[in-house]
Amino acid sequence: MIQSLLRALDLLEALKGPQKAFSVAELSESLDLPPSSIHRILQTLCAKDFVVKNNQTHLYQLGPALISLGTAATNQTKLQTVCQPVLAYLSECTGEDAFLMIRIGLRGLILAKAEGPNNLKVVDHFGYEQPLHVGAIRKVLLAYQSPEFLKHYLLNMEEHPSKLSIQTPEMLLKDLATIRKEGISISRSEYIQDAIGIGAPVFGSDGQMKASIGIIAPASRTIGKHFTDLKHDVMDSAEKLSYRLGYSLP
Repeated sequence: MIQSLLRALDLLEALKGPQKAFSVAELSESLDLPPSSIHRILQTLCAKDFVVKNNQTHLYQLGPALISLGTAATNQTKLQTVCQPVLAYLSECTGEDAFLMIRIGLRGLILAKAEGPNNLKVVDHFGYEQPLHVGAIRKVLLAYQSPEFLKHYLLNMEEHPSKLSIQTPEMLLKDLATIRKEGISISRSEYIQDAIGIGAPVFGSDGQMKASIGIIAPASRTIGKHFTDLKHDVMDSAEKLSYRLGYSLP
């Protein structure tokens, strides 16, 4: 690998931070590189408008040349394609089937799936739609909707045929608030008996939720410390996929 190019890419990543504009000293400290090295890289990036310098404040920020690159990358990025390596990673980490879901109206649809190695599985069919309040991975899709959408959903909430997921509007709103606060959703036997679901939100470059990712497993395989590890793996995968979609983590 070309070391100078890696340093330039690391510098661009640092400039994505919420502070937006940075001094040479701040970038030097952040990347653990000498100020002289940071300055040389910045000069090169400024020459191509990947970075711009404010001559009054002497601060640097991302430049306009990146806009066209980002737009081109966004147009070429397809959620189904981008998600496959992350789903495979999640399935490998957990040993369970991994799912990517999107919202279609008042229902959640399985858009993509990666098979885990375990023979004993909780079956959720590819392309199968369920109400958004049923199961952890779908409930994430509901948690991040607008207040207007939630009001409309509660007025039209359908009962699931399994009768396992029986929730009042008050219970559901409390669950959704917890999901938004913790960034993860957990369900237990909500529509499949003795099954545990774990889901987390996936965000796009505009900061809006685009999908949810997670796993479904028999309760017998989610005991103790392993359950904590499963939650970590799901959240980690959600961050990885969000990053691939251009989302800058807070």
